[in-house]
Amino acid sequence: MTLPHVGLALLVNLIWGFSFVAAKVGVDHYGPLLFTGIRFLLVALCLAPFLKLEKGSMKMILAIGLLVGILHFTFLYIGLFVAGGVSAVAITIQLVAPFSLVLAIVFLKESIGWRRILGLVLAFGGVMLLGFDPIVFNHLDGVALVALAALCMAGGIILMRLAKGVGTMTMQAWIAVISCPALLAFSFVVEHGQIEAVLDFDFIPISAMIYTVIATTVIAHGSWYYLLQRYPVAVLTPYGLLAPVFGVAFGVFLYNEPITWKFILGSALTLVGVFVINIRTATKTAEA
Repeated sequence: MTLPHVGLALLVNLIWGFSFVAAKVGVDHYGPLLFTGIRFLLVALCLAPFLKLEKGSMKMILAIGLLVGILHFTFLYIGLFVAGGVSAVAITIQLVAPFSLVLAIVFLKESIGWRRILGLVLAFGGVMLLGFDPIVFNHLDGVALVALAALCMAGGIILMRLAKGVGTMTMQAWIAVISCPALLAFSFVVEHGQIEAVLDFDFIPISAMIYTVIATTVIAHGSWYYLLQRYPVAVLTPYGLLAPVFGVAFGVFLYNEPITWKFILGSALTLVGVFVINIRTATKTAEA
């Protein structure tokens, strides 16, 4: 990779790492469902030029919108809301990779070798060890919701592999359009204080909302797609693992979240497992 592209990969993952903090600020102020609904409303407006009908793929896009937009982000942000911090969330959400592999084995009949089996064991074992950390143990409900969010995202990724020919920005635009009304309606059923939260023009939560829309979704995802067009996935995978590391660092620095040896070991095992899975999957894809 050229030096500017290395810098871009680092910047993208720094943006994604800080997105856990921005989302935490947002859900604490607006509530998880309202925050997600408004976020998707703004994403839909930003990506409106990419919105177009995809003949033969709209049913698949609708299913992806349900799994990724509605279920994934609902579980993720409610989990973030009740988890008490961002560090455990940043690590647990990495279960997307092992869950995706398991679903690919079950539904796509994909075969795996011992290296990816080892990656699965390490990733799931790391999260289990993470659960025994005293700090995380007190918020296991939040960690469980984030793990469920990872499972939903993994299901969406499997469907995206089947929905061939749909551009990344077009897919994100449709996810936003599908998710926004459902999440806003759900918010007004189960949450309260939405009007007050929206009319409270506090600079920090508003900035958090803008950050998740512009920086996280438009700039970071768009830049990552730009890099994926130029480099193999195996080259970018090591950089992708920096996002949770940055997320943990921001949690420790900004929220004074304590780090124990169980958290360090569990996080390390999870990230190593995810790294092995992603590298081997990228290699198999390249060979195919």
